[in-house]
Amino acid sequence: STVKEQADSLANKYPNTVPIHLNVQEASESLNAVVKEQDVVVSLLPYHLHPIVAKCCIQHQRNMVTSSYCSPAMQALHDRAVDAGITIVNEVGLDPGIDHLLAMEYIDNVHLKGGKIESFVSYCGGLPAPEHSENPLRYKFSWSPRGVLFNALSGAKYVLDGKIIEVPPGALMSSAEPVRFLPGFALEGYPNRDSLIYQEMYGISEAKTVLRGTLRYFGFAET
Repeated sequence: STVKEQADSLANKYPNTVPIHLNVQEASESLNAVVKEQDVVVSLLPYHLHPIVAKCCIQHQRNMVTSSYCSPAMQALHDRAVDAGITIVNEVGLDPGIDHLLAMEYIDNVHLKGGKIESFVSYCGGLPAPEHSENPLRYKFSWSPRGVLFNALSGAKYVLDGKIIEVPPGALMSSAEPVRFLPGFALEGYPNRDSLIYQEMYGISEAKTVLRGTLRYFGFAET
């Protein structure tokens, strides 16, 4: 297949790399054979496929890392992973991942100095180089296209000046607003999922505004 040919081409550039083409939803024997030969499994599959790989890792006692949000299906495997003596770490990417680290660095620094967080606003997005953003969305799929479109149709929650704002599914793109903190770039942002849970997770219950948002070039939402 074209995918396998591309994988072979990439693998030729790096030693100790063996490309394998398999369907994790159908080829359970092949997946088990691959997983049991590894020390650590890094899953960059669409998020709904992570539990399949995780169950296989639990069976063979192999540690696992993903860059996706920890879904309820993955959280439900916590006790089984503990019993198997393995570690499964989610949200180890850019967003979620590096954004968490940067957020906690600043938040902890403020708290250590006796301060309080009155407002927490964080935007993150994978933006293509301007000269390569010539399509209608002004965007390039750097992760699951299905995931990008699914998120664009989902709802969101955040806190603004002490008031909980809920954006219903299907209305997220209508909530996009210009973002002007990077001079020279025409950007817009919209809420990303449920920001309310991060008041407790980040330890900023005192904050009156808590918003995690997605960053795009201006015109993405309208398109």
